[in-house]
Amino acid sequence: MSLDASASDQPAQRGTALANACATCHGPEGRSKGAIPPLVTMPEKMLRDSLRAFRNGERSGTVMNRLAHGLDEADIDAIAAYFTKRQRP
Repeated sequence: MSLDASASDQPAQRGTALANACATCHGPEGRSKGAIPPLVTMPEKMLRDSLRAFRNGERSGTVMNRLAHGLDEADIDAIAAYFTKRQRP
């Protein structure tokens, strides 16, 4: 982050950084075309709820529980906002 970045830029930058890890399975910018669901097509609330469920052990997955375990609420909000902003009209 540059020294000139405002506080309002920080969540967006955090979302971008966190979303890079998602690309391994969910494709670049969350645009998977395979068996793993694309994130860019999910509503923001669904993304948040899914990440919370993985984090809290309420939803099982192959690796998502481990990945989501380290996310706090600000991380979840940043990731959901990142993918929502990449949705095509």
